[in-house]
Amino acid sequence: MPTPHRAAVVLSLAALLGGCDSEVPLDHQARSGARLGEALIPEPPALADPCADATGPGTYKGYTCGGSTHFITTERISCQDARRKCTRKAEANPGTSFYCTWNDRLVYREEVDAGACNPLVCQISSGTGTYRGYICGSHNFITTNNTPCQDALDNCALNAANNPNRSFVCTWNGTEVFRRELLPGSCDGLP
Repeated sequence: MPTPHRAAVVLSLAALLGGCDSEVPLDHQARSGARLGEALIPEPPALADPCADATGPGTYKGYTCGGSTHFITTERISCQDARRKCTRKAEANPGTSFYCTWNDRLVYREEVDAGACNPLVCQISSGTGTYRGYICGSHNFITTNNTPCQDALDNCALNAANNPNRSFVCTWNGTEVFRRELLPGSCDGLP
């Protein structure tokens, strides 16, 4: 009996921009973040301060990217203090990429090389969540629910590899899992 496999969608840029004969115009899909057959649900706004709605003490974890080194875990710390500590660590080590969380929420990410922290995100995440992929300066090309983090990362990387002249950013449960910018800053403000 064949084993079922999780299917990943990889589309060429032409298919991504073409709309695939859907009844909803592509530019409307791009603005709303909706896929064909889904209710129009606005994208949640990105918080400028990842600790804006954080309360109480939590667990801070800091990582250097590239070699995926876990350098600290601190219990009973506020989100704001965790972010400050990670920011200071990154400022003291300007040639190193950093990824820091508080209660599994991304509070700081600084990459020396674009995408250096991409593989780390899914190594420290579990379960399933909502995957959203964006072509920077264009549109949201995919939104799926109940997706494992690694599947989201793999699908976004594959779409980026198949469209080497475009910049991409993808999220899983609201956390950025993939970023490739051809021009630094071209994906700022996404998602």
